[in-house]
Amino acid sequence: MLTRMMKNRDDREAGFTLIELLVVVVIIGILAAIAIPVFLNQRNAARNASVESDIRNMATVMETYYTQNDAYPTLAADLVTAGGQVSSGNYVAVTVNGDGSYAMEGCNTEADTLFSYDSAGGGFQEGPGACPAGAVADTIVVN
Repeated sequence: MLTRMMKNRDDREAGFTLIELLVVVVIIGILAAIAIPVFLNQRNAARNASVESDIRNMATVMETYYTQNDAYPTLAADLVTAGGQVSSGNYVAVTVNGDGSYAMEGCNTEADTLFSYDSAGGGFQEGPGACPAGAVADTIVVN
């Protein structure tokens, strides 16, 4: 009789019950619901940091070009030759003003947050606004 009781106990402990499996699936679902939005926010923050870095580097290239040529570049090709580049997915537009200053705006076409830089007054700013309608990723435009 003791052998039969031991055999029945071993049979009951052979696997997981349906309730145990459902509890594990629910816990995994809750963790995924928390983690996915956090991951998406981090990805957008990384894209925005990339745009900020590109604009700051472009400002350095503009000033270096000015130091060497006594004028800001008016062609995108000149800016690229001087070392200006954008990260993958980013768009930067440079406007050279007649008063000896320049302004830039840039965005990542997937994050859609606009950043601007004004050399005359104000420096670097975020927003307001979104990417311009004609923004093409991986592009430098000089106006």
